[in-house]
Parts: sequence; structure tokens; C-alpha cells
Amino acid sequence: MPSSDEIRRAVERYVKDLSAGDVDGIMDLYADAASVEDPVGGDPVLGADAVRVFYGATAGKLKVTLTGPVRVAGNECAFPMLARVELGGRTSEMDVIDVMKFDDAGKILSMRAFWNPADMRPAS
Repeated sequence: MPSSDEIRRAVERYVKDLSAGDVDGIMDLYADAASVEDPVGGDPVLGADAVRVFYGATAGKLKVTLTGPVRVAGNECAFPMLARVELGGRTSEMDVIDVMKFDDAGKILSMRAFWNPADMRPAS
């Protein structure tokens, strides 16, 4: 099982790579059998190929910033972020909480993003 420090470093790299639009970097963090549910309640994205397509769709349009500490319990973590997205020439932002589960090798098995499109607001 990865240590708390290893999980925190993976989250920091995830945030950096996500903001940079580095899909290869993001995928290096994920297990082959990974799943993404973003937002929670939507259809899960299953498997590395589908997860790559998911992140590729927002590459270069999304910037995220941690807004609090990464909280680790066992092989899972939760962390708050501010997400800014450019769509149709407008920049919007929203508060998000991501929850991740890691395998014994320290790869992300699942990522669930808690947010609601109704909470999106014009960026300040």
C-alpha cells in the first residue's frame, strides 16, 4: 500500500499535469483498470483507454488549484480544488472535491469528482 506521502505526491502531480493539459502525465498515474466518475452520478469512465479520452477532451481548457490539504486514509484520499474551465470564450469556475483510491503500486484505481454544474459561476 502506498504511504500517505506517496499519495500526496501523486495528487500534487495530478493537479500539475491536469492544469498543464498533460494527458500522458495523468495517465502515468492511473492503473490500467481505472475508473473515473466525473461528476459523481454520471456514467463511469472505465479502463485506461476511455480514461485517456476523457482527459484528452479537457486538455488545455481546465486549470485546477488545491484549496486545502490532501486528506489520506489508508489507500484513499480526498482533496478540495478550485477548477477553472474555458468554454465558448468564457471562463467559469467551481469548487470540486476529488476522492481517489490507489492500488498497492500507488496507481489510481478510481477517481470520483464531487461537483454540480449548477454551482458553476463566472470566474472572478
